[in-house]
Amino acid sequence: MAGDEADLFVDSLVGAPLKDDRALMEFPFFSIQKQPRMEPLIYDDGRTQITIEPGPKGLATIWDKDVLLYVVSLINERIERGMDVDHTVRFAAHDLLRVTGRGTGKRSYELLLDALFRLRSTNIMTSIESADERDRRGFGWIETWRVVERKTSTGRKIMAAIEITLNDWMFRALVKERRVLTINPTYFDLESGLCRRLYEIGRKHLGNQDVWQISLEKLAKKIGTSRELRFFKRDLLKIIKDDAIPDYKLSLEVGPRGGRPVVIFEHRKSNDTVVAG
Repeated sequence: MAGDEADLFVDSLVGAPLKDDRALMEFPFFSIQKQPRMEPLIYDDGRTQITIEPGPKGLATIWDKDVLLYVVSLINERIERGMDVDHTVRFAAHDLLRVTGRGTGKRSYELLLDALFRLRSTNIMTSIESADERDRRGFGWIETWRVVERKTSTGRKIMAAIEITLNDWMFRALVKERRVLTINPTYFDLESGLCRRLYEIGRKHLGNQDVWQISLEKLAKKIGTSRELRFFKRDLLKIIKDDAIPDYKLSLEVGPRGGRPVVIFEHRKSNDTVVAG
């Protein structure tokens, strides 16, 4: 890798918009639970098929996804500047932790290593095309990762930089399709995996519409929850009551003519305040 590529954005992402892949926002690619999920995540709506298989430490989680969001944002920023891009990027570990709202203590770096491991070992199979190509093989979220360490003046080793090679499926979607949307930076303040998924789905589907709705059952499938529908409904009602999703207000209503419950997404008014949960 050339020297200028090796130093790609090793300085900072300050001021650049944070981006997410539209397909990753629409479909359940990540575990939303804190405890390791060892069973596969399977989604099939008749048109789109996704199978996510866990590695030794479980499925990659929606918090692990922060690493991908950071990498996608780095590559996108380089594209926006008219610069060359490559599957492999190198960046400061401290900057990733700061931008994604994590601490920068020893434990934060240890958790980051776990995230890299899960992103590499989780296996994805999907029918979703990327730049008119369909993968018929398994792939990990990242092809390879490497931590660059350096010694401090006291002789202590610290994580100076991280080098990640993004999988070809995501790289094609980013570079050829430009399949990205800007996300609200307060997304990283959301501690609940369910809240994060609700924000992603709202961001992907609502767009310029005043209102977007989906049945409770279909929403549960898009979320990728392993909870029974009645428990998912209870969790959702608490989130609706707390009203803590950035940019969007949610409500749960009975469907037409007393039919199945539907979840309503609406744009939040500009003077609304949100306390992330």
